[in-house]
Amino acid sequence: MSAPPPNDPQAIGRLRADLDGAMGVMRDNMRNMAERDVQLHDLEGKSNSLHVASGTFSAHATRLRKEQEWQRCKTRLAIFSVIGFLVWLLIFWFMADHRVTFLLVSAGVLVLAVPICWCSIRRWRQMEDQEAFRDVDSI
Repeated sequence: MSAPPPNDPQAIGRLRADLDGAMGVMRDNMRNMAERDVQLHDLEGKSNSLHVASGTFSAHATRLRKEQEWQRCKTRLAIFSVIGFLVWLLIFWFMADHRVTFLLVSAGVLVLAVPICWCSIRRWRQMEDQEAFRDVDSI
C-alpha cells in the first residue's frame, strides 16, 4: 500500500474530518468536565452547610439535654424539700419538751446546708457552661 501524495485533496479532507471529529469529542469532554466541576463545587458547598448545621444541631441538643437534666434536678430538689419539711414538722410536733433546742439545731443545720447547696449548684452550672462553650467551639 502506498502513501497518498502530499497534495491529495481527498486525504486532506479525510484528515480534516478526523481532526474536526476529534476536536468535537474533546469539546464535549471539556463541557462535561466543566459541568461535573460545577456539580462537585455545589455538592461541596452543600456538604459544608450540612456539616455546620449538624454541629449546630448537636450543640443545641446538648444544651437542651442539660436544661432538661437541670429541670429534673430542680423537681427532685423540690420534692425532697417538701418531704424534708414534713419530716421536720413531725419531729417538731413530737418533741414538745425540746422545741427550743430543736429549733436552734435546725437553724444551725439550715445555716450550714444553704451555702453548701448554693455553692454546689453554682459550681455545677459553671461546669455546664464550660462544657457548652467547648461544644460550641467544636462546631
